[in-house]
Amino acid sequence: MLDITALSIFGLIIIGMAAYGYKVSAKTAEDYMLAGRSIGVVVMFFFVLFAISSSWTFYGFPGVLYLHGPGYVFFIWGSVAGFAALYMFLGPKLWALSKLNRFLSPIEVLSERYESKSLRVILSVTMLAFIVPYVGIQPLGVGRGFEALTGMPLWVGATYTVVLLLVLVILGGMRIVAWVNIFLGAVYITALLGSLFWVVVRVFPDGGLVQAASTILAESPEKLSTPGPLGEYSSVLIIGTFVVGLLAFSWPHVVIGGMTARDKNLFKWLPLLVFAFGGLFFYIIPFIWGSLVAPAIMPGITDPGQADQVVQSVIQQVLPRWFAVFVLMGVIAAAVSTAAVQLMTTSIIVARDLVQGVFKPDATDQQVTAAARYAVLGIVVLSLSVTLAVQFGIGDEAMALYLTDVSVPGFAQWAPALVGGLLWRRANKQGAIAGTTAGVVYLVLGLLITSNGSRFLLLDLHPVVPTLLLNLVVFIVVSLVTERPREEIQEIFFDEVDDFLRSESSVR
Repeated sequence: MLDITALSIFGLIIIGMAAYGYKVSAKTAEDYMLAGRSIGVVVMFFFVLFAISSSWTFYGFPGVLYLHGPGYVFFIWGSVAGFAALYMFLGPKLWALSKLNRFLSPIEVLSERYESKSLRVILSVTMLAFIVPYVGIQPLGVGRGFEALTGMPLWVGATYTVVLLLVLVILGGMRIVAWVNIFLGAVYITALLGSLFWVVVRVFPDGGLVQAASTILAESPEKLSTPGPLGEYSSVLIIGTFVVGLLAFSWPHVVIGGMTARDKNLFKWLPLLVFAFGGLFFYIIPFIWGSLVAPAIMPGITDPGQADQVVQSVIQQVLPRWFAVFVLMGVIAAAVSTAAVQLMTTSIIVARDLVQGVFKPDATDQQVTAAARYAVLGIVVLSLSVTLAVQFGIGDEAMALYLTDVSVPGFAQWAPALVGGLLWRRANKQGAIAGTTAGVVYLVLGLLITSNGSRFLLLDLHPVVPTLLLNLVVFIVVSLVTERPREEIQEIFFDEVDDFLRSESSVR
């Protein structure tokens, strides 16, 4: 009864905030999709941090550390560097372009930069194909938490999460999603950090983390070093894992955050906050959970699905049940904060880039906003199928590895077109279309065509390495051997932007 009551109250708080957001919103496409371009540095920090700190951070990240040792942490350090680089180098230009030209989507920016509706469709379909399954991981994470805490099947927790997501995104839009992330982030940090301290004090009263490390060293020393207990994380794989992390600058639901900024000043402070609080503080907590605390308390787990639940299982074993319920609220907060931003991003792609950008160019603000809300419904249904597939035994990809092995390589395929479009004057539509298409086709074939578990088309490398390399080479070569972009395009996307950014700096 305590479980149901507490989770119901928590859900009602989120629904109430969404309803308030709908009441105060401007009812325009710009307000619904980009929060009226009014997000300041504090809200943006929570927006960015908890757009990426999901149930994956609470379950998937510690789970893979538990199974494979500390090698996977290089993905996190690469990601932190990638996020900081995004807001240092690409963010200001993307913000200026969207502000000057009233763009509402980063894909729209690139379609205009390259003067290609075909590229707009290619990028839209690619981003949707890889982000929709990742949205489904969030209800899956909550479902596993429900399962570990109450014994209820996965679909119960997943359905609870989906209902909250639908109300929050359909009513609130990007503005309230960003603001709600402050509340959800506070719950998440309290649950993740509070549970860690409490468990360590209870189980290791004499030596704390040193005692936990000594326990593992005595029983399974291979868990404390690379290549790990299963021999997975060789030097080559660690380097590849770090590179995959660096590509976090191409995650579409993070890229779009830069377009919601109030002013250029945000890009001065946000990278520092990401490094100091995101990397050095926040991600150390799940690292300690997965590398030290959980293996010392609950050794012997080999199944990836059970490893994803190990943090919740330890908490239930050691701490009072009421706190285990609170921790589950933290997981729900993490899942909702991330999935809400991802849902907003996918709905913007559908409404702005496909509906208005391709099928109905004369769509009004109201029609675009309505299309975005309808898109949320469809995307949620598709995403929920990921959870149902796991529930009925169709698939059970470990959460952390799904992110790094499938979604991130997919997101990375627009990286050359994105970086080239914003920073390289010579980049053109022929190069962007050829490079993106080559990379996406190679990735899909490489993931689908295997032999005895070997992804031989990908040369048994991490999927992002050969596919992104092909994409980049084709993009550069084709751009160089075909005609230059028009002078007018170069003026709009480079000269005017640089002048605007300089003027903003001089004003400040």
